[in-house]
Amino acid sequence: MKMFFTLLIIGIATTCLLTANRLLSLLDVQIHPNNFINGLAKYQVYALIVSLIAALVTIWLNPVGRAFLGIGDLQVIAEKEKWLGINGGATWRSNGLQLLVFISLATGIFMFLGLQYTNSLHTFQWSFVPWVLLFSATNALSEELIFRFCLITGLNGECSKLTILVLSAILFGLPHYYGNPGGPVGVIMSGVLGYILCKASIETRGLSIAWGIHFVQDVIIFLAVMMMNVRS
Repeated sequence: MKMFFTLLIIGIATTCLLTANRLLSLLDVQIHPNNFINGLAKYQVYALIVSLIAALVTIWLNPVGRAFLGIGDLQVIAEKEKWLGINGGATWRSNGLQLLVFISLATGIFMFLGLQYTNSLHTFQWSFVPWVLLFSATNALSEELIFRFCLITGLNGECSKLTILVLSAILFGLPHYYGNPGGPVGVIMSGVLGYILCKASIETRGLSIAWGIHFVQDVIIFLAVMMMNVRS
């Protein structure tokens, strides 16, 4: 039953996020004069509300799981995983930094190619920065609450660690078919990221590493997306 309710919560939250544009288009709320930035702002507020509700329901069903909302133990040794370059001899603080660099390079290259393809490399504006940082922080928090906290809290002790990791990869990856980057490449990239972030959250028993890595990726993505869509 715990798996059923956990997947139900995540499924409802994911559906709410994927169908957000239909609802938000009906809300005549002006947060920013630029329509694109205004749309992003409305979505972030909506996503944060959805994720907080999902997290509160999860805590109500699994009160002990609230421990995963903390920073976690960054000095714990990361369990060996060869395909990620984790040898099992270093802390998550060290492995987290290494993974952050490699993942950010991959994300940066992909988004740079997108900027180059759309001829948007010259469109950077300093006014983007505060919004990029804000959206990155809220988006990373919303998605970590749904796809890591709710999943781990609901299934910890009910399923094997590998099952939780694979579910996180699938549940996080598939919705990103409609994201940025999107399509099959976006699904694969997001799926691998979801696996890594879930592994970090389970082993450290906290969200700090997952949120930190996620935040940096979103900074790169939101900056590129705004450069592609917002012209002075």
